Amino acid sequence: MEMRNLKTTKSLILLFVGSLIAIKSYATEIEDFMSWAQMDNGSAWIKYNSGYSDESKILESEISHSKSGGQRLYFSDYNATNINSCKYTTTIPDSTTMIFNGQAVKMSRWCQKFRDSSSYYFSLTPETERGHNYVVNLFKVATSPIEIQFNNERTYFPVIGFTKAWNSAGGNAI
Repeated sequence: MEMRNLKTTKSLILLFVGSLIAIKSYATEIEDFMSWAQMDNGSAWIKYNSGYSDESKILESEISHSKSGGQRLYFSDYNATNINSCKYTTTIPDSTTMIFNGQAVKMSRWCQKFRDSSSYYFSLTPETERGHNYVVNLFKVATSPIEIQFNNERTYFPVIGFTKAWNSAGGNAI
């Protein structure tokens, strides 16, 4: 009986230590944010810092219109210190994934240059209409910040004022 308890204890210790090694210990800390209601211009952002980098990053979301005139939700990912997130403007996007409240969404991502500097950032929007509808609806119905996972970061994005901003953005172009 005592030998069985010892084996069970050893197994539990090994399982516990193994799980500690497998779990990432990087904590993402939100330094500042502006909600949709605070910005009152169809955008919101968070400034955050992760445990594995000294650099602050910005994740911004904006309601805008695509080249085809559809009202869309866009995300921008960039470093707060004007360090390039990418190197040159791209016209053909690549695919990546962002996770919104546990649901993976395929995203189109391309590199753009800031209008007022020589730095570059990533711009993203859901790749499919189904994914776009999911994210927009999630922002509309959420009553607390949405968990977003992207580039091995986990953070929370404000939703206050989103529905008003979405409904005030003009809809699809006619």
